[in-house]
This record gives sequence, structure tokens and C-alpha cells, in this order.
Amino acid sequence: MKRVIMLLIIPFFVFFFNASVFAQANPSQTPSVGDIVGDVLWIRPLGCIDTTLRGIAFVVSLPVTIPLKKAKGAEEFLIVDPYRFYFKRPLGEFYRWRQWSPLPTISQKGDG
Repeated sequence: MKRVIMLLIIPFFVFFFNASVFAQANPSQTPSVGDIVGDVLWIRPLGCIDTTLRGIAFVVSLPVTIPLKKAKGAEEFLIVDPYRFYFKRPLGEFYRWRQWSPLPTISQKGDG
């Protein structure tokens, strides 16, 4: 079991900390087959794990963020933005994902 967990965690950290390696010279190009396959096989499954861990971090941060009136900002940073990136953008599109996101941006008015 420990070996299986390590086999899942190591690729996550390799891709998480090396995301800039996947940058293209011309981001206006349509995604290649390699981008789409990598997205389906690596990025989206790891996104499920990442979104779960960020959700846990958000819940843990609530005792600090609620009194500071920064819960909405923490929610956007830890939950909404990653959700948009992993699940709302077209396959293989790593660069212009915000323009396809149908979710509204959380207003900072009233946060403090």
C-alpha cells in the first residue's frame, strides 16, 4: 500500500512543481494530441487529488480566515481557481483557461 501511495505522490509533485516546463512558445495555437493526452491521463486525475487536498486546506484555514474576513479570497484561491483550471477548461488548453470559465469572479467588496 505504501508503494502505491508513493507511485501516486511522486508524479504529482513532479508535475506540480514543473508546470512551467510545459509552456509553449505560441500559446495561441490549438492544443496538440500530446497536450490532450497528457491532460486526460495526468493533469485531470491529479487535479482530483489536488482539489481534494485544497478543499481540506480550506476547511482547516477557516478558523483563521473567517475572523480576518478573508474566507472568500481563500475560497477563490484554494477551491474556485483550481476547479476552473482542472474541470472547466477545454482539453489540452493550459494557457487561456480563464476565458472559458463560466464561473463568476468572487467580488472582493465586503471582504474588509
